[in-house]
Parts: sequence; C-alpha cells; structure tokens
Amino acid sequence: MLTPIPSAPTTLADALREQTKAAHTRAERHPQQGRLVKGESSRQEYAAWLGQMLHVWRALDRALVAKAGSDPRVAAMVRPHHTHAPRLEDDLDFLGVKADNFPPLGATKAFVDHVNAARDAKGPALLGIWYVLEGSANGGQYIAKAVAKSLNIPGPRGLSSLDPHGSAQRERWQTWRTDLNAQPWDESEHRAIIEAAIVTFDDVFTMLEGLEAHERGLH
Repeated sequence: MLTPIPSAPTTLADALREQTKAAHTRAERHPQQGRLVKGESSRQEYAAWLGQMLHVWRALDRALVAKAGSDPRVAAMVRPHHTHAPRLEDDLDFLGVKADNFPPLGATKAFVDHVNAARDAKGPALLGIWYVLEGSANGGQYIAKAVAKSLNIPGPRGLSSLDPHGSAQRERWQTWRTDLNAQPWDESEHRAIIEAAIVTFDDVFTMLEGLEAHERGLH
C-alpha cells in the first residue's frame, strides 16, 4: 500500500484566497464594477464610488496606525505605500469634485463601523479587511486601464486609487503576503482574519448596492 504524500501546509495568505472566493466573486461581479470594467461608467458614477471608498480608506489608514502601535506583528507589515486615502482625495480633485460632496451612505457607515470595531478589537481581524482592500489593487490595474480609455483620463492622477503601485504592484503584493505569513498568528487568529475578509467582501457588495439605490433615487 502506497503511503500518501503529505500536502504542503496552507499559508494564511493562501487560505484567505481560497476561503473568500465566493464572497470575492459576488462583489466583483456587481453590475457597477462591470460597468467600470466595460468602460460604461460616467465620471459622476466613478467619482461617487471613489467618494464612498474614501470614507472606508480613511478609517482603515487610521486603524492600521492604531493597530500597529499595539501589535508588533501588524507593525512589521505596514509600509509607507500602504496609506491610500490621499490617493483617493487626489483622484477626486483631478475629477474636479470635492470629497465633501459625498457624505457616507448608510452602507458605507456600516462598513466604516466594521473597520473601527476591528481596530478596537483585541485580535488581528483588521488584517482581513486590509487583505481585501489592499488586494483590490490587483484587479484595480485592469479597471484603471478601462476607466482611462472610457473617461479619457491619461493618469496617473485620477487613477491612482485604482492602480496605486503601478509597476511595483506584483512585488508589493507578494511582499504583503510574505509578511502576513511570517507573523506568528494562532489558529483562532487565522479564523478571525478570514472571517473578517469574508465580511469585508460583503461590505463592498452592500456598499455598491447602496450606490445603485442612491443613483436611482436621483433620477
């Protein structure tokens, strides 16, 4: 009888990718995301999306600073290029609109509340939220190309929140994954991070739904 070959241990980064697939797919297939990819979004719709995401990124940028101050494992992962809110602010400025024009919708407020709760929680669930939002730049590169063409935005201004790292995207994302895997998380912390990531993809979907409903209400 052949002895089974043991499978390689699954890293936390790999587990995040595998266990969030369904929630990830649901969010990225939302009609609004589809319009961005297909070049069917208006500048107004694009700006509205950035305006809501700005609230989320402001909360996450602050939360990461706070969590890094209390957890050396998080501190070991945070780099200067992980601050994103200023990029969204600059993109909105390029589009000629003020960030104050986009107060948070109800779904956005709930999203921000989740970020703040993870910031204040004892464990590292915030890493699950960060995984989703930082990882969005992988697909954001392709969305940026479509938006550049359809809305006549040469970039990088106007597109930096979608494609924040440019040619360094692959290297920086791999470094993020490596840094995540290098930290001594225990099993319960693994679960908390993965569960937070799933909730975050659901938050993104719900916020997109809120934007759709808000847009319909304006017409």
